[in-house]
Amino acid sequence: MDKGIKDQLQASPTFPPEKIPAQPAKGPRKWPRSAADWVAGKLSRVTTSGELLHEVDGLRFVAITAVVFHHLVSIYLPASGRVPRIETRNDWMAATDISPVVAAAYCGYFGVHLVFVISGFILALPFVRRASQGAPPPSWKSYYQRRLIRIEPPYLICLLGYLIVKVARHESFSELLPHFLASSTYLHGILYQRESILNGVAWSLEVEVQFYLLVPLLMKGLRIRDPRWRRGGLLVAIACCALFSQLVVYPYTPRVVHLTLLNYGQYFLAGILLADLSLTKMAGRRGTLLVGDLLVPLSGAAIVAILLHPGEQVFLLPFLIMLLYAGFHLGRIANRIICWRWLVIIGGMCYTIYLYHTMIISQIFVRTIAKGNTSEAFFGLFAGIPTTGSFAWELACQALIVIPILLLLSALLYVITEKPFMRWSGSRGKRDKGENGGQCLPPQIAQD
Repeated sequence: MDKGIKDQLQASPTFPPEKIPAQPAKGPRKWPRSAADWVAGKLSRVTTSGELLHEVDGLRFVAITAVVFHHLVSIYLPASGRVPRIETRNDWMAATDISPVVAAAYCGYFGVHLVFVISGFILALPFVRRASQGAPPPSWKSYYQRRLIRIEPPYLICLLGYLIVKVARHESFSELLPHFLASSTYLHGILYQRESILNGVAWSLEVEVQFYLLVPLLMKGLRIRDPRWRRGGLLVAIACCALFSQLVVYPYTPRVVHLTLLNYGQYFLAGILLADLSLTKMAGRRGTLLVGDLLVPLSGAAIVAILLHPGEQVFLLPFLIMLLYAGFHLGRIANRIICWRWLVIIGGMCYTIYLYHTMIISQIFVRTIAKGNTSEAFFGLFAGIPTTGSFAWELACQALIVIPILLLLSALLYVITEKPFMRWSGSRGKRDKGENGGQCLPPQIAQD
């Protein structure tokens, strides 16, 4: 391997480059220094390479926080009787008169797009590394096996849980079964031209799976040896896909096309480009540039402005996400924040949080929202919070109840339904000779 590339890989192996062990090394069993260390150990992710890119999980935290905030408000508004429903952009814009918080929450749906970029980065990373070394790419068989083991079992467990809950509420099993089968095979959006009636956020998983299937083919582009042509080609492809989505998909195609990779391919390609750029000298300057700290608020503000006032600039969104992620990587302050231990841990659980958060929030609101003169006690502890007065104050009070419970239940579900398959997927990856893969990204939120 060329000495210059070898030095770059040693100094900056990834974007983000710094890695920490995902699991403690084997040895004599020691008691954790504190309860926090014990909890952190239990909730640490297991990866194929045995290492954790903690900046990536920090970015996942940003994405899942945005999505949870979006759904927290979208569920609370009709539950509190302020609006009849929140389903479309027009519904959101009509509700912005209630509080500026509503406008901010509307933008949270974009957390799904943030995860799409992370997916492109993580899945491209092992291919980029091996291409830079002149080694053959990971085998298709091992790649698809790890994807299947990593995402399918937790997803099926979640769908079964939702199915059982709906049947227990006396919904028709015979009517739900076709939707369950379509959702479990990631075809609900294509077959029914709408989000799953079992778990509405699963639409984004279907888009992710479409990308997963194409990754080995897309990685053929890494054979272009000249980085200027390779990265320039990716920039052109991102722009073309973004313009196609903006000018063709949204105005002229049916709903079914909106729920496919044709509408979101530009975000995955942006992640692939970030993975390719991870081998540059600039990527090695992690946490050293104040300009990175400026990129985060500037690119974030630009994204919010476009989301609230979409127009001809919509195609710029994937490029702004790349600048946002570059800011978190390079900035002195931003990088320290995104790498904080508990943000990384929560970000590592984002797949589980994404799968269950809407159900958990809805069930808590049933107990915490007081309507009229009736107020059902929250698990026998205290009366519901009246829906009068400041919207921001009410929402803050609800969040103080909802968020801790959501995190606790998600942590339990993560340990029981997701982490065992991380171990299985990771062990299979390590047995595959020559594999040097990255992490398995929990799909989102719309999602790991």
